[in-house]
Amino acid sequence: MLDAVIRGGRVVDGSGAPWVRADVGIAGGKIAAIGDLSAAAAATAIDATGKIVAPGFIDCHSHSDWSLLANRDCDSTLAQGVTTEVVGNCGMSYAPVGPLNRERVETDVARTSPGAAVAWTTFGEYLDHVRAGGIGANYAFLVGHAAIRTAVIGSEEREARPDEVAQMERLLAQALEEGAAGFSTGLEFVPGRVATVDELVALSRVVAAAGKLHTSHQRTRNERFVESVQEILGVCETAGARLQISHNNKRLGAPDGAWETTMDLQEAARRRGLDVSCDTTSYTAGLGIMAAVLPPWLFDAGPAEAARRLGDRTIRRKVKGDCRRYWLMIADGLWDRVRLGRTTNSDEYFGRTFAELGEALRKDPMDVYLDVLMNEGAGIADAGMFGEVKSPEHLKELMQHPLVSLEADAWTASAEGPLAPLVNHPASFGWTARILGEYVREGGWLRLEEAIKKMTAMPAAKFGLRDRGLLRPGLAADVVVFDAETVADNASFERPAVYPSGIEHVFVNGTAAVRDGALRRARTGVVLSPA
Repeated sequence: MLDAVIRGGRVVDGSGAPWVRADVGIAGGKIAAIGDLSAAAAATAIDATGKIVAPGFIDCHSHSDWSLLANRDCDSTLAQGVTTEVVGNCGMSYAPVGPLNRERVETDVARTSPGAAVAWTTFGEYLDHVRAGGIGANYAFLVGHAAIRTAVIGSEEREARPDEVAQMERLLAQALEEGAAGFSTGLEFVPGRVATVDELVALSRVVAAAGKLHTSHQRTRNERFVESVQEILGVCETAGARLQISHNNKRLGAPDGAWETTMDLQEAARRRGLDVSCDTTSYTAGLGIMAAVLPPWLFDAGPAEAARRLGDRTIRRKVKGDCRRYWLMIADGLWDRVRLGRTTNSDEYFGRTFAELGEALRKDPMDVYLDVLMNEGAGIADAGMFGEVKSPEHLKELMQHPLVSLEADAWTASAEGPLAPLVNHPASFGWTARILGEYVREGGWLRLEEAIKKMTAMPAAKFGLRDRGLLRPGLAADVVVFDAETVADNASFERPAVYPSGIEHVFVNGTAAVRDGALRRARTGVVLSPA
């Protein structure tokens, strides 16, 4: 007898092949059979006539580790059909923890997972802590370069000494052995932006030796976009490590043809034998880290001192002349295109453009920007912003490229409770529905089967999630049932914490996590540790 059978749906198996009408049987947490199961008995039967039955969606670039400890039910994740997330991206993870970075990690956890406490030191202890409370979806955890670097060096932005690189190698090897799915770098952010190529190659060799993956938010996507991709390709080719380039879109300031060149570079590297691909978000507006525009010299005594220094007129004037990096909208004064995201001490201004804030506060918008950062104190590196970072035309060509998987670059939350006011991007609630509704059904940018492949089989194969991403007998029963005619993203920047429409049923490891559109909060997710 089957635990559940989903009858009469249009099965899109994740491979990119055209849909077929079939029943899907579930037993013991696995896909038991696909085909004509009309004679099969089942404890639960779901009529999926006219609906799409697909593998649970996989978000290959998520920051849900930020909020997971406060949202173990993974409400917004499951409500949009996502059953697996890869977290710890952009060099940011909550382990390992040591004396030099404990205060920073504790501050971050308190901000994004209210009520949670840092009760771990090693990466393995962190994963055990996650498992102990149960989780609603499946998670693969990357270990972040920033966490490893600050555990060894602290908050200083400087080149690592050889003995410090050796310490980082040991911490990385330990984290990978203890269950980290791979290694991530954030080379545009503090402190990853000061890492040398030698440091990155040394760490990537550890990743290669463990058979894991290096994901990288590269140095820049502005004037030196092509060079930044060449750098990280060279690092991973030298080290022999597999590579996933995070959200590889061009930004303001990128030369004409730069994006096309970066994709050609990846294709050429693949012909040489490097396993490299990339991903993109599904919105033209993206999130940013405000402090990433600040010069490295400002942080030579740590983040708290950097914030204090912004109160010095002479230093502030020097900073204003040395911020042409990351989002060039800041240096170019395009203040109507940049909005304040989530902060600790200026949240009353959330969502307003810096042009609006400058007018309301009767200040130069750049001074408003620097005041916000100054007021964050030791949390200066966490202040967020959002704005238009790519055109619809560029988003379309990104999504259509065969090397590009689709991702959210957001984090799990709930429409109720303390996390709801902290949500700063609609992707937390609606990225899959936006793809399936606006871009597939309405825009025709992708075939339905191809879009689902980019959210299932492609990321599963890349991240080594061998029993996920496809509907096949014997694989894990992560399944989503949705209405392709009504699925819609209902979230916006004005009201980001709103669940999507049209996602009707979601199974995680064979158990219903969403039934008839209602969250069940079963917590049957697991921590995944790819081989």
